[in-house]
Amino acid sequence: MSEVLDVLGPRLQHLTALSDNQDYCLMKGELFPGVFVPVHSHEDRETFVVISGEIEAWLDGAWSVYRAGDTLDIAPNRKHAWRNASGEPVTLLIASTMKMGKFFKEIGRPAASVPPGPPEPAAVGNFVQTAISYGYWLGTPEENAAIGLMMG
Repeated sequence: MSEVLDVLGPRLQHLTALSDNQDYCLMKGELFPGVFVPVHSHEDRETFVVISGEIEAWLDGAWSVYRAGDTLDIAPNRKHAWRNASGEPVTLLIASTMKMGKFFKEIGRPAASVPPGPPEPAAVGNFVQTAISYGYWLGTPEENAAIGLMMG
């Protein structure tokens, strides 16, 4: 099994090999209390299954709660965000494209080497630059604030 990566707060582990011969990438994700994923979109379809805990997803202008056993399928180019507003970690099973899996591998850092607290500016800069190179859209700090996510 691959190592656990920190992707600016969320933790991610690839469950399938990253190979150009695969149709999809399967990953395990974990978000600790207070961790969020800012509003963004990409051409990659993603399907999330909540394994444990409770997470909130922002889609179509509103936040909705997803609990263990719930599934959320996000179509390509659909703006979305995540947050763990509960007091417990949430574990997700994530199916997406190989491109998305490679993106996470590129921006991720071994979780054991990442100090607690907010990500360092250099890590954020690398994330933004890499996301843009992949063609992903990232919401501005103002767009995130408008949905209740405070950046920095």
